[in-house]
Amino acid sequence: MGQTRTSQVRVRETQALLSSKCSWAMSSRSRMVGLLNHTTLEEEASLVIDPCKHIHMFFMRFAIDVVFLNNSNRVLKIQSLKPWRLSSFVWSARRVMELPEGRCARIGLQPGHHLEFSDA
Repeated sequence: MGQTRTSQVRVRETQALLSSKCSWAMSSRSRMVGLLNHTTLEEEASLVIDPCKHIHMFFMRFAIDVVFLNNSNRVLKIQSLKPWRLSSFVWSARRVMELPEGRCARIGLQPGHHLEFSDA
């Protein structure tokens, strides 16, 4: 994905593995590009955009789950977005995590859960 940091992500409350291939978009360019050059996203892959309070799906080719996180990585909101849509604007969000569509439901991720990031 072109980012330099890669992490594994677990849900603290359940210890479920949410993503084993989490890349970080922290530069202006990587945040701007995001997943635009992808045609799909592997089941255990994800992208964290930091800082970020909302996203757009213009020019995207596939749907994703969007998880809004605060400074302590607590899940504030989960949204499923299709191409050509805008996400909610979550003022208290610090970062956004993008995952394959349906991944949050399959793992049982809920608002209020905390995510733990560790080096992959």
